[in-house]
Amino acid sequence: MPGILLDVRAQLEEAAYEMDATLRQAASSAAIGRHGGSAAGFYAGAGSLILGGRESHPLLLEAAAEALAFLVHQQAASGRGFAAGDLYWTNDPGCNAAGLEDLVLASPVVRDGRAVCFVAVAATHTALGRASLAPVERLRREGLILPWTRVGRDGAVQPEILDLLAANAEAPAEFLEDLRAQIHSLRLGHAVMEALVDRQGPEALALVCETLGAGSRRALQGILGKLEKGCAEGRVAPFTGRIKAEGDEVSVVVTAEEPASRPHLTPALARASVRAALREVLTAEIPAMSVLGGLLDAVRVEAAWDPLAPDVPIGAARFAGTQAVAEAVLAAFAEGLAHLTRAPDASPVLLDLRGERADGTRYRMRLEVCGGLGASVFGDGMTHASPAFQPQRLRSVEAIERAAPLRVQRFELRPDSAGPGQYRGGLGAAVMLELLEGRATVDVLLPGRPMGLRGGMRGDGARLVLVTPEEGVREQVGPAQVSLDLRAGHRLHVESPGGGGWGLPFQRSIMRIEEDLARGIITRDQSRNRYGVILKPGSLEKDDHLTYRVRHYLLSTLAAEDIIAGEELLD
Repeated sequence: MPGILLDVRAQLEEAAYEMDATLRQAASSAAIGRHGGSAAGFYAGAGSLILGGRESHPLLLEAAAEALAFLVHQQAASGRGFAAGDLYWTNDPGCNAAGLEDLVLASPVVRDGRAVCFVAVAATHTALGRASLAPVERLRREGLILPWTRVGRDGAVQPEILDLLAANAEAPAEFLEDLRAQIHSLRLGHAVMEALVDRQGPEALALVCETLGAGSRRALQGILGKLEKGCAEGRVAPFTGRIKAEGDEVSVVVTAEEPASRPHLTPALARASVRAALREVLTAEIPAMSVLGGLLDAVRVEAAWDPLAPDVPIGAARFAGTQAVAEAVLAAFAEGLAHLTRAPDASPVLLDLRGERADGTRYRMRLEVCGGLGASVFGDGMTHASPAFQPQRLRSVEAIERAAPLRVQRFELRPDSAGPGQYRGGLGAAVMLELLEGRATVDVLLPGRPMGLRGGMRGDGARLVLVTPEEGVREQVGPAQVSLDLRAGHRLHVESPGGGGWGLPFQRSIMRIEEDLARGIITRDQSRNRYGVILKPGSLEKDDHLTYRVRHYLLSTLAAEDIIAGEELLD
């Protein structure tokens, strides 16, 4: 059995890498090619993930597993089976897909009239979502809904379906080009899986899937067994995650505080984010688990809230919810197994800009202004980076100015935005954009402040400032969702949050604080008010006497709670 597992893993891992690379290199969309919005994987006959690509986004991999499980159940309930060469797709949240912009293509490998496994590729097509950030009342107003449908055979979509898609999608030429790249990637993986099943047999593949599930379950039980109570609980507002092992079963229950404060998040996407978080925990303990599946069979996940109505819009805000759920799971390990987790990352500020140039041509641009990542027991968080559980990536200044009639006047890091701690979070970013011509509408999603762990403090929050000749300055702080009308000459200043800190701030090494001061990461005020390091007037040299007195006071009086609450004790 070990030899079969190693052989299967080696072949599927190489194939998944080729699928990822093919899709990203051939795609014309920045969302797929450069921003990480794709995932290629191999799935068991019931829908659970066997193996995903190293470059695939972990959340989209697990979301595809949820959608495939729905398809298998749907076919069984209707008495319909699968045929060799069938091609299916969906982007419908009602079919457990991640969202309207995340199209899942799947093809079964069939033996004796039964689907023994699936090959699936998920990719983000912004052309399918006409209003992913704009406030709309119904899901159908948000974009084009595609329930699970058999749309072709042998890697070819029926021409009439392609014509219908092109007529209802934004930028149809680009969308069809990306769709062809996605289908080609799927065919590469399907050919490899067909050959593998022919060589090893369906029984060997079923044994591999069973082994992956059992291995994931034992690994999680081993991790939970190191905790004093054998269970763990973590909270990142508005979600709480409770993890426990009962006999041979590992269960995770996710609850939400109030429906009104909960982001639009389907239970299927919540389950996918829980498994993505558990894979990160397992990978920290067992690096070989980074691409392997089995968690759908190993863990029972319960999203303890009422499902959304079928026509409720989901939008890009769903990824803010998935990140909060995943980080609630990670936070559960902070006290007992600190080496397996980290403080929460900052969610990016999301902008959806739609406008018309002076010559009448229209454009649309998505922009993600990423914030700082959370710190951990191993060190400071990364600065201005993409969070682990959101498929967004960074854009260059040149890419922004090519995509829309904008001038990037400033693009810089934000001093003092990182969450203070023994290890600080990463810095957020500040961007100043000016509209050069025509008019535009921009929808903006401002996230909240990421919390710290083990005594670390929150990162600074997101902020939006609109400067116009007509109305002057208009400011909005997160969390919030706003829509703005822009004219030529209007300027938009966007600030993303910093990552959460880890550990008590006044226990941070003075050498690290001096380095942060020299690099401009923190200012004199934060050095004094958060870290207890006092500088001499007019210089960056610390006052040894005052610094010793202040830090000794903080440690001896246990005033950490006041600092974490945001009190400026030393003014």
